[in-house]
Amino acid sequence: MEQKGFTCLLLILRFAVQGSISVGCGYPGAPAHSSVRFTGSGIDDVIDEEEALLKETELPEGTVATYSCERGFELLGPARRQCQTEGTWTPEGVPFCVLNVAGGKAPMQSSSLDGGIPQRAVDGSSAQIYTAQTCTLTRPEHKPWWYVNLLEPYMVQLVRLDFGKPCCGTGIPGTIVVRVGNNRPDLGTNPICNRFTGPLEEGQPLFLPCNPPMPGAFVSVHLEASTQALIPVQLSLCEAFVYTDQALPIERCPQFRDQPPGSTATYNGKCYIFYNRQPLIFREALAFCRARGGTLVDESNPALQGFISWELWRRHRRSDTTSQYWMGAVRDQNDRTVWRWTGSGEEVSVSFWSLPQGTEEDCARYDGSRGWLWSDTPCNARLNFICQHQPRACGRPEQPPNSTMIVTAAVNRNVASQYEVGATVEYTCNSGSLLIGPSTRSCLDTGFYNEFPPVCKNIECGYPANIKHGGYTLINNTVTYLSQVLYSCDEGYEMTGRARLMCDIDERWNGPPPRCEPIHCDPPVMIPHSFIQIDEIDETEMASKNSVNRSLFVGSIVTYTCEKGYRLIGSRQILCLQNGLYDHVAPSCTEEPRTSTVTLPSRTTLRPTTSSRSRPFITTKIRSTTPPTNMPTKVTTMITTMKAATIVPPNGKIPPITSEHMATVKETGLKKSNVNIQSTVSSSSSILNDHSRDHPQDNEIASSSADHVQAGTGTGVPEPSGPLQVNTFNQSTSAHQAKLNLGAVIALGVFGGFVFLAAVITTVVILIRR
Repeated sequence: MEQKGFTCLLLILRFAVQGSISVGCGYPGAPAHSSVRFTGSGIDDVIDEEEALLKETELPEGTVATYSCERGFELLGPARRQCQTEGTWTPEGVPFCVLNVAGGKAPMQSSSLDGGIPQRAVDGSSAQIYTAQTCTLTRPEHKPWWYVNLLEPYMVQLVRLDFGKPCCGTGIPGTIVVRVGNNRPDLGTNPICNRFTGPLEEGQPLFLPCNPPMPGAFVSVHLEASTQALIPVQLSLCEAFVYTDQALPIERCPQFRDQPPGSTATYNGKCYIFYNRQPLIFREALAFCRARGGTLVDESNPALQGFISWELWRRHRRSDTTSQYWMGAVRDQNDRTVWRWTGSGEEVSVSFWSLPQGTEEDCARYDGSRGWLWSDTPCNARLNFICQHQPRACGRPEQPPNSTMIVTAAVNRNVASQYEVGATVEYTCNSGSLLIGPSTRSCLDTGFYNEFPPVCKNIECGYPANIKHGGYTLINNTVTYLSQVLYSCDEGYEMTGRARLMCDIDERWNGPPPRCEPIHCDPPVMIPHSFIQIDEIDETEMASKNSVNRSLFVGSIVTYTCEKGYRLIGSRQILCLQNGLYDHVAPSCTEEPRTSTVTLPSRTTLRPTTSSRSRPFITTKIRSTTPPTNMPTKVTTMITTMKAATIVPPNGKIPPITSEHMATVKETGLKKSNVNIQSTVSSSSSILNDHSRDHPQDNEIASSSADHVQAGTGTGVPEPSGPLQVNTFNQSTSAHQAKLNLGAVIALGVFGGFVFLAAVITTVVILIRR
């Protein structure tokens, strides 16, 4: 035993290693009352479930499963199945271990011919050709029939018929109809299990499954010719089999060495052992049964009475009328009209007494001389007896494919008896399968389990739906039952709905996919005296770009620009973050203070005949660009600094120079200021020939000579010869204005003279030509 356990352990480990490389197969499934033997590639790679249940959930490719049934059951279906590459078993379908419950039961047919009595079809012997010793035969009839009384209802799964004679003539097919139910079978009113139309060949079996299994105590076979006109046909059956896997085999009943062969029968979950070789008095028979864990028959109902009568009739035939069997009923000593059961002490409510014989004995028997009805009998008579027992085990239950089964025995016993009464079986399905049915089953004292077997249904939900601006992750990397999917949104989006969904039993995800909505920041704050420029990164969501009073997407940038004359305080740009807030508070625009005229202290400078100097030059440029609609105005201000003049006196010596302050010019608007340069010392002035006005100076932008003229540095402007005064306001002296007016008059006079001279010359020329 230890050697077998070690071999199983090595095989499980090898299967686990091989299964990790290939896809592998789940458990192939096993029918009730069976065992499976798994064989690998090696001759020693064997796991026999008669020794230990398989606990692995995955078997490697190439594994062969060989099925065998318990004693008393027959295997219907494939005996060997192999694991394929795609994780499936071939051939498909789990076999059945079934029991023939028609053997030895009570048959009947529409008529008999040539000794072909109906019992020949349930005597356990078949034949390839018709013989009166093994096959039934009816007279030629339009619709002959045969049926068997199973004595109790069974869940019929399959009916097999071995025909003794062909039907129904050359080229004429026959129609066989099988019915299962609890009504009189000769009436043809029970539900149809199956129907077959075709040639019925001699000695060839015909399998007719009931799908689904049908309950009933009567199974009937009806034959008719498939022709327009009814023709007489004969029905001949060499053997009829009624299969079910929900029957109690006699192998589950107690076995004793001294019991007669073939003495055990089962009915309704109980075992009955008929002792007919050692007659005993009533008390001895009762003690004998109790010593073996049973009792005399201490219950009655019409079905049980029919079963016992049939079994006694079958065993003793009609010729033996002297056989008598004890039953477990005694007369009440306090009330002689009442009979009670020895086991429970309850009053006998349903009885099958024969005609009274005028005696009042205290014990009762099954009387063979009266058709196995009841008769009162002296308790000291020596009679045969029937012991009634409960089955000891239920056998191995069904195990569905892709499942694991764990058995918990009621007591600590060896593996062979682990399915005894009181044992509990627990089922679990492999990942991706749903257990439909009970997860636990218990073995009852009737030899059956208390629940129907479960099924592991493979459930797949398919791939989840995609979402816009997001994605998903399969947590288990599967889409089968109980698999989970986790949705997530892209940056800048928040989720609306459930992020985690699960594959449900209806093969759908247990909820709609979520939505990824963009995260918005509040509309930007509008501050006075400012312009706003908004740069958004999401161009698919086209909102109204003409309005700034709207929410912004994550990543949007708001740029503030103050109007002219105002200064920005705070962050110029604010960014919409993923939390729906801005990274900075909005700035503010405050008015800039206006600067007053700055008057420099006067100083006296000697003007030499020759000098080397640099021309004082002040430029203030304000370039204003009109932006497009709703775009902030960009203002660029450039300030060019002034170089101080260097004046050389006639003696070549430079006198001490009083400190000179540079003029500060601060613009507060778009209007350009005029700069006036006045002389306050000399009475005569000279004209400054500025040959460099057409060339840019230091810190001056090219093509801006017009600005120099506006600044008062053009030709014809008196050059200052004394202290300078820089005034940023529009001021001029009367002398300067007079000189400008005189020049205009002279120019107009010269122009008029030229016009007059031209007219005179033209007149003279015309006169000469005439």
